[in-house]
Amino acid sequence: MTAVWPALRARRWWTGGFGTVLLIALLFVLFIWPIGMLVAGIFREGSPGEPTRWTLDIAARVLTSSDTYAALEGSLIYAVASTFFGVLLGAFFAFLVARTEVPLAGSVTAVMLMVFAVPHIMYALGWGLLTDPSVGMLNIAARAIFGVEGAVFNVYSWTGLIFVHVLKLASFCYLMLLPAFQGMNRSLEEASLVAGASRVETFFLVDLPLLTPALFGVVILGCVFSLGAFDLPQILGGLAGIRVISTEIFKALNFSMPPDYAGASALGIFMMIALVLLLVLQWKMFGRDRFVTVTGKGYRKDAWNLGRWRYLCTALILLYALFALVLPGIQMLLTSMQPSAGVNVYSLDNYRTVLADPLAMRAFRVTAALALLGGFLAVALAAAVAYVARHSPRWLEVALDGVSLLPIIMPGVVMSVGLLWAYVSVPGLRQLYGTFWLALIGIVVFLTPAASRIVRGGIVQLSRELEEAGRTSGASHARVMFDIVLPLLAPALFAGWLVTAIIGAGTLDFPLLLLPPTIPNVSVLAYSYMSSGQPASACALFMLLIAFIVGLTAGLIAIRHLVRRLHLRRQALQAVSEFAVP
Repeated sequence: MTAVWPALRARRWWTGGFGTVLLIALLFVLFIWPIGMLVAGIFREGSPGEPTRWTLDIAARVLTSSDTYAALEGSLIYAVASTFFGVLLGAFFAFLVARTEVPLAGSVTAVMLMVFAVPHIMYALGWGLLTDPSVGMLNIAARAIFGVEGAVFNVYSWTGLIFVHVLKLASFCYLMLLPAFQGMNRSLEEASLVAGASRVETFFLVDLPLLTPALFGVVILGCVFSLGAFDLPQILGGLAGIRVISTEIFKALNFSMPPDYAGASALGIFMMIALVLLLVLQWKMFGRDRFVTVTGKGYRKDAWNLGRWRYLCTALILLYALFALVLPGIQMLLTSMQPSAGVNVYSLDNYRTVLADPLAMRAFRVTAALALLGGFLAVALAAAVAYVARHSPRWLEVALDGVSLLPIIMPGVVMSVGLLWAYVSVPGLRQLYGTFWLALIGIVVFLTPAASRIVRGGIVQLSRELEEAGRTSGASHARVMFDIVLPLLAPALFAGWLVTAIIGAGTLDFPLLLLPPTIPNVSVLAYSYMSSGQPASACALFMLLIAFIVGLTAGLIAIRHLVRRLHLRRQALQAVSEFAVP
């Protein structure tokens, strides 16, 4: 009993008392305080860090402006249309992979992962070039085949913007819905078939109701992400005069003199209220039921026989891969080797120019630092929150988990405004403005929800009996953590780090607002190239970014294998030494 006491005291330091207070304080500073300052910013005239006066005029102006409601209408149209077709497409491909034996179904997941990993700004650039009226491959092919004049395809419109976003959003919906289709209870389906119902009747009367909670959850998340989307509406929608709330916030900060921080704050709160209402709607309608209908019980690999329809489904898989991945990629690769978009002279001069540009090299270093360090810190914070929450009372567990997910309701542009109010307004932290460190704080906050969902699954599966057995044997808390907990959590931690690093490497919205022009990341520099009429240089930069992401993934996988080998070697040496002791 005496041997266990020090370990229990160590456990209480970390998962209770002082350790929990430190974690709560950190979560308050990172997540709650910026939201509070964002709300307060609505009623302050002036910029963060400057003497301001309190007023209601700005809030009244934003709430009574027709521009606000025009942007809200645009955001709703964009979110509803994109989510409807994105979920429909993602669910269709998830059904093909999980329930049929369609040719090429096994390659769908790989395609979806690649589409999901492509940064939104890169997607916007690729499709903008692909449908360019003069030099775009699609319009050139359409004129050659059909003999028409002008531009047949145009992404600088509502139809084009929604189409491109649906291709991107479908990958997220597919990855979220695939486990639901694969793990669905088949006993009810079998009972329906035995009762004489057809496959189609069974799908609509049995399968679809069972999948409704999962589908509705993905619909809500799709709406949340679409309402907060910035890259595609700014790049493709801006030229078409399409207005959404996220782009209006950007305009308030960059095209007003002085920057309208209070107006941007009001628009940000407007968007956050809409996102909160969506999440509350999901919770009210289904609560925890979304975890009940999808199970592994009764699972059998009984594939649907689609007959001749399987050829059409295979064609749709190829068509999606062509439009979502192959065509934009080929267009960007060709453009990156042209002196100017559409000039059919190919060389590597753009790559040499980019690699010789000190600002571009600095952008790659900043991107690597934000992705690797930001992802690592986000995973570490998510793991600490999940671990402490698991050893805390139920009310505290719910509170910690909820706070770590708050950034879901704060899109990048909104989060940027909140961070500026939160940190630049404090004299001791004002020096963070215009530095890499404020952007690093932003990316940690931005990536924590994604890291939390991945890491929390690993911690939930961790048996408490293993920790208790280690402490009962007299091991210190540190030894239990390093010898038992961390090795078991290593796959989840690594997966979280890899996913967050890839997301962080391609993000645009908050680095565009938080990083100074002298230290951009790759996405910000590419946006600058695009804005100044240099799409070929932007394409070369993105091709190098893809190579960087591939190298980053390979490097992280190599690190994982190295750490695993060192751990196994350490365990083997420890076992040999213990066996050799008489």
